[in-house]
Amino acid sequence: MKRRLRSLLVTAMGAAVLLTTSFAPASYARAGDFTGDASAAAYVPLQNDVEGTVTLNLKEPAKVTGVTGGIEAPGKGVRTVTFDFRAGDTAATQKIVGRWRIGQDDPAGEWKLSVVVARDTGTSTTPFVVQVSGKQGISAAKVTPDPVRLVTGKDVKVSVEATVKDAASVSAKLVSAGGGEFYDLGDLARESDGKYRGSTYFADDTAPGDWTLEVYAHRNGQTLKGVAGFTVSAPAAGASKKTKSRVTISAPNKVRAGGTVKVSGKVYRGTKAYPRKTVEVYFKVKGTRTYKLLGFAKTTSTGRYAKTYTARKDGYYRVRVPGTRTTRASLSPQEFVDVR
Repeated sequence: MKRRLRSLLVTAMGAAVLLTTSFAPASYARAGDFTGDASAAAYVPLQNDVEGTVTLNLKEPAKVTGVTGGIEAPGKGVRTVTFDFRAGDTAATQKIVGRWRIGQDDPAGEWKLSVVVARDTGTSTTPFVVQVSGKQGISAAKVTPDPVRLVTGKDVKVSVEATVKDAASVSAKLVSAGGGEFYDLGDLARESDGKYRGSTYFADDTAPGDWTLEVYAHRNGQTLKGVAGFTVSAPAAGASKKTKSRVTISAPNKVRAGGTVKVSGKVYRGTKAYPRKTVEVYFKVKGTRTYKLLGFAKTTSTGRYAKTYTARKDGYYRVRVPGTRTTRASLSPQEFVDVR
């Protein structure tokens, strides 16, 4: 059953990383001062003010004496855009960046930018339209199945789905209301229908009762948290007597195409390192739903593993610890790698 989000919490964390949005002059007939690609990075923040930026390629900078600008949000007044123009540049073009402030109460949508270029021969104004994206939002989230019915001697697949807008990345956790137990799904995968999904497996000794799905929408150093409840039912025949395993995972956030992706982490059996254990490494291409086995890695005497692969496509990595007669299987969070 789909549950509505019952609360939202906003927190700020980390450093900003801007998202690039293409845009074009509103009137090409008056765009003689600029050439090549233009881009903007602008969004409405959850809290506080942020900086919007526009990047332009200025033609014949040696003949330019100054660059100024203003930008107007729908229903708002004009605010100043400050450009980092450098006088005396004899190159054919100069990349200039304009900056302005955007507040949490500003509207999303098309903002009108006017750039004034002063040259020895006079001044000219070029209009642009900048698309400013809205605040990230979490409109729906669910856990399937709900309730999660545990089965003696088996692991039950638990899937998460979230509807999120204007986020750079989305992650999720499943947390027991009693505390002390949680499943970290890591980065949820954005699939072809625009929804974010992930999955894990609940062992038969998972704590029964109330649980919470925590969904985190991240963008530019700010995080929006949404929560939804679900329940877990104990297995009718009780839990099997196996020791839990757990696996961590780490991979680079960004890698150049053809570069090396190092997937590494540590495996635990109970609270101690799990030595000389063979684990499975899986990969899923961004936008698809199916993981494929990449290969195997073996842990060291301290439980650590590492495996390297050639970066070819954006996608998600995860590691599985196979179960045995005495040890439960486990699955790592998803780890997204952006291949540039």
